[in-house]
Amino acid sequence: MSHSYFTRKLLNIKDKNITFSEDYLEEVKLNGITSFIFKGILTYQPTHCQKCGTLFDSKFKKHGFKTSRIVIPKVSLHDTYLDLKKQRYYCGHCQSTFTLSTSIVEKNCYISYHTKHAIALEAKIKFLNVISHVAIRSLIQPSIESSIAFMNLKP
Repeated sequence: MSHSYFTRKLLNIKDKNITFSEDYLEEVKLNGITSFIFKGILTYQPTHCQKCGTLFDSKFKKHGFKTSRIVIPKVSLHDTYLDLKKQRYYCGHCQSTFTLSTSIVEKNCYISYHTKHAIALEAKIKFLNVISHVAIRSLIQPSIESSIAFMNLKP
């Protein structure tokens, strides 16, 4: 198995069109915080033009790459990013260009679905902790106060 396979597995990326080269990981300081940046490449042959809908043929040409920095879930408690070089294509039918898309992130978005899910899960856990603390306090507090009052009663 290739290192691309294991890196996709580590980052929970299901898109097999994303590959990683030999020097795919960089540890950097961003805003004074140690972060990991994984470097991947997204390339595949599209089925049609995203602008005009024409099926892929000889009038389609590769047209460079566009790199996007995508926020992905933390690795070893470090902020983690995926610098994804996405293949661009030129359509000779409508004279427009388009960038390939991936299932890990919405179009024109830089926060991965997994990161959004992790944020929602963390917010839910914090909310449940607050609610349970309030509930426990409201259940225990009156009984403690009544116990203390009972103990202080003189016959």
